[in-house]
Amino acid sequence: MAAYAALVVACTLAVATGLVPRWSGAVHLVALPPLDVAADARWLLARATSWPLAVGGAAALLAVRITALALLLDAERPRWRLAAIFYAVVWLPAVLAAQLDFIAHAALYSRLFGGALFVLAALFVLSAATPWVPLGRGTTPGGQDTGRVATTGDPVAWRLGVAWRAAVRAGLRAPVLAAYVAALLVLGALAEATRPVGIVVAVPVSGALTLATVARLRAPVPQRPLAGLAGVTALGLALWGTTVVTRDAPWTASTSERDGSAVIMSGINSASGEGAIFTLQPAFVGYTCEQFTYYSYAGPGDSQPQGVAVCPLDHGAPYVPDHTQRPFDEQVALLEAQAADLEPPIVVFAHSQAAWVAWQAAAEERLDGLAALVLLGPFPSSPLTWPPPGENGPGLVGGELFRQLVPLADLVDFDFLVDAPLSRELLATPDAASAVFAQPLPDGVEALAVTASSDLAVMPDGWRIDGALDVCPLREAHPYLPITPHFHRAADRFLDGEVLRDPPAEGEGQRGCPPWADLYHLASQPFGAPPVDR
Repeated sequence: MAAYAALVVACTLAVATGLVPRWSGAVHLVALPPLDVAADARWLLARATSWPLAVGGAAALLAVRITALALLLDAERPRWRLAAIFYAVVWLPAVLAAQLDFIAHAALYSRLFGGALFVLAALFVLSAATPWVPLGRGTTPGGQDTGRVATTGDPVAWRLGVAWRAAVRAGLRAPVLAAYVAALLVLGALAEATRPVGIVVAVPVSGALTLATVARLRAPVPQRPLAGLAGVTALGLALWGTTVVTRDAPWTASTSERDGSAVIMSGINSASGEGAIFTLQPAFVGYTCEQFTYYSYAGPGDSQPQGVAVCPLDHGAPYVPDHTQRPFDEQVALLEAQAADLEPPIVVFAHSQAAWVAWQAAAEERLDGLAALVLLGPFPSSPLTWPPPGENGPGLVGGELFRQLVPLADLVDFDFLVDAPLSRELLATPDAASAVFAQPLPDGVEALAVTASSDLAVMPDGWRIDGALDVCPLREAHPYLPITPHFHRAADRFLDGEVLRDPPAEGEGQRGCPPWADLYHLASQPFGAPPVDR
């Protein structure tokens, strides 16, 4: 215990002095294994500036982890073999979870954050209790009963399979681990809400919480442990259903008949006629098909494949996903060209990365007759960075592994070019995305920002955009924002000039929003890589 206390003190000092990033994930550096090694991986993938530094750092941190666990198991007879085998088994899945997290924050693709969280949660559930649970009646190597209860501190326990089977028989100590995770979530959220000072304070509290949990895990297994596992599982599923499942709402047509034109902009990885915003119903926001113009990332033209588009695609040049990652200034110029002859007042509906394009064009006053921007799923900042191929710098390891994993991304229809011009300009360049939204809009131009709840986890700087009306986040996945009735209702009311401050929870103004959005945002940040500004 003394050795672990020394580790906690060292981590606290490292965070306080800035040697370790002051991000809320630092509370996991002294968390229960395997959360500790997963936090190490997130830190190294995002901050290591060279391969030798990454490999050497990983080896050094792993040696520290093995030593701490071996001494915690038995200070007088450290169980090096059990500790080494345990970390050898959990290390690769922990790195996988960390890499998925890196990609999610680098590409602002929140689905992969969900994948990273799933891998980490499964790893924790299956392994966290393994080193600590009593094994039952001990035996000698020859098979004779020792006459006492064996624990993971006994020589036979170096066989990890024996320890894991004992943990399964103990119901994986689900109630103890569930209580620990709940406390760690609260601690991480408090650290995030009070950073940077709160993070320094939270690290030793996290260490104390770990030691208290280890003591509970070493205690005798209660009767009917599988009943406890079933109860925790049922509670978890119930919480998942109440917090994740999308809320239905009725579709309502607009009562307004608007003048002017609407420009519809799809996001990254879309193509002509392929993207959720192409299904935007003009009648639900007060327009007709004659007023709709679909932006093309390939430029002006006279025909595009119809795809799923609600209105005729008799304008614009056909484009494919690669066109969506062309240089940023080219995308802004293409918007200016395609909106040049439209009837004012012009409203731009921009999904995902198109929000940056629309805001930049508006801020530079390149859209004559522009009245409003309706931004669906905008990202206020880009939290990570990675260097170009062949160069060293922060994010080197995460970025290089991202490049190697790109072929696998095609299997889930995630067409992302790690070093495409737009990726390097806005995502891999610190503060580039936030600099776009820092520009004021022209007088008379208003903006509505609609955030998906799934994106909150990859927004370390929060979801609100200065200069825009931020409605409460919608309980919906990022790709499907344009086809949710909550969005249509909020956009219609915004274009009608309503204040959007007094109705119910979802799709309304930020004053009076229910607390769940900010709570989820705070609780999710410790599971992410350290942002570039921490």
